[in-house]
Amino acid sequence: MKIRSWLVVDPSAEAATVRSAGADAIVVDLTAPPESWDAATSLERQWADLAPAGQLAFLLPAFSFGRTEAAVALASQCRAASVILSGARSGAEVQRLDMALRVAEIRAGLAPGRTQIVALADAAGILAAPSFEHCSRRLVALGWEGGYKPFSDTARIAAATIALAAAAAGITAVDAVSPAGDAAAFLSECERARANGFSAKLCRSPDQVAIVNRIFSV
Repeated sequence: MKIRSWLVVDPSAEAATVRSAGADAIVVDLTAPPESWDAATSLERQWADLAPAGQLAFLLPAFSFGRTEAAVALASQCRAASVILSGARSGAEVQRLDMALRVAEIRAGLAPGRTQIVALADAAGILAAPSFEHCSRRLVALGWEGGYKPFSDTARIAAATIALAAAAAGITAVDAVSPAGDAAAFLSECERARANGFSAKLCRSPDQVAIVNRIFSV
């Protein structure tokens, strides 16, 4: 299944409500401190039914926070189809994640290699974008974290770099979460991203999912 929309949600969100948004993939956000996960068992019950359809993903904290491995273990326990590494600084970090996933999969009784990786490059990762090419067979998409003024030169260069790096690697380019506050501005941002080579987008509002799916279906 082609994933156009990645809807990022809090672990406490109601799975049934989230599913009704119609996102291609639901991303449970584990970037907050582990105390907020308080739910390894309830998470497993609440989200595991999404995994067979390849819809369940987990957003992992950057390695610099020191709790990525714990998040990887939880993602494997919940049988996530994919994990999204935030703050990815280079292809070397994807390789490190690949190894951590292998260990977690074996401990969870899963076939090694089943979990796919999406890397969200930070500023360092954007500058090292070529390093993501061929760094891991698990890497299926490359995105960026945004955080720059939408029409600034920095944002344009960052987005173009990620789109070109993903194309060179033969993987999907995923656009960052949008700061756009209204539907018209968000629609325009999606159209611009598609025209620049992106074929998917992260979003945090269920209201944005339908727009993402429509624009990136073209």
